Amino acid sequence: MTSKQVGLTNTQRTCYQTKGYVVLESVFTQKECRRYVEHLEDLSAGRKKLDGFFQQNKYGYRTFNQHLYDPIVLEFLIDSRLHQPLADCFEDEPEAIQTMHFYEGSEHPLHQDQYYLPDCMSAWIAMVDVDEFNGPLVVQPGSHKRRLITKTDVPMTLQPDETYELQQTNRYFPKVKEVFCENGIDEVKVFVNQGDVVLFHGKLIHGGAPVLKPGTRRHALACHYIPYSSENWDRDWERISFDGNRRIHFNKA
Repeated sequence: MTSKQVGLTNTQRTCYQTKGYVVLESVFTQKECRRYVEHLEDLSAGRKKLDGFFQQNKYGYRTFNQHLYDPIVLEFLIDSRLHQPLADCFEDEPEAIQTMHFYEGSEHPLHQDQYYLPDCMSAWIAMVDVDEFNGPLVVQPGSHKRRLITKTDVPMTLQPDETYELQQTNRYFPKVKEVFCENGIDEVKVFVNQGDVVLFHGKLIHGGAPVLKPGTRRHALACHYIPYSSENWDRDWERISFDGNRRIHFNKA
């Protein structure tokens, strides 16, 4: 991994502020991405063993917070090439708080990350080319400036005989769809090349497009961050800085 740090250009900064997302091209090399994909495929197939490794058969077959036990995932999460662009978006120092690796297109319903992770934004790393066939991201440009569905609107507290999945399907996702329609902005599919990074705001309405070619891989690492000054963070998770320091700081209220 290189130590080169380059911030956003004025055009990229304007794009992020206006649309709620921006594509950074060729942040990672094809060699780095291929090595990463090989590592994840070896873990998935059992050719490599790693304590703590676990896959969820959910939203495109994924792992959750793999950076906590896998140094290779952690390297990408706090790679210095992401530092300054994230700092430019936040206008603050970024701290890493979550990773999800997707093996396939997620076909995830429209949602907003800040419902789950207060104050967050994402760096979505394409480890392979992502086109119309293998499940690209779908975004609603500018929706980060509109209404955010919060846990006050849709409480996480489960009703009798309700699972988390039912809470999401029956209560949360319909609310986001309602806001999507209120916004009156067409969705956009985001096609990117291997090594590109999509930075997007945590209020941006987004999801995963259908996979038009079943069985195709769409390796992507979704990394989430919050600003150092955030006092809205409500989980006792490690907040990891780009120099590797870790702290637990959250709002207990």
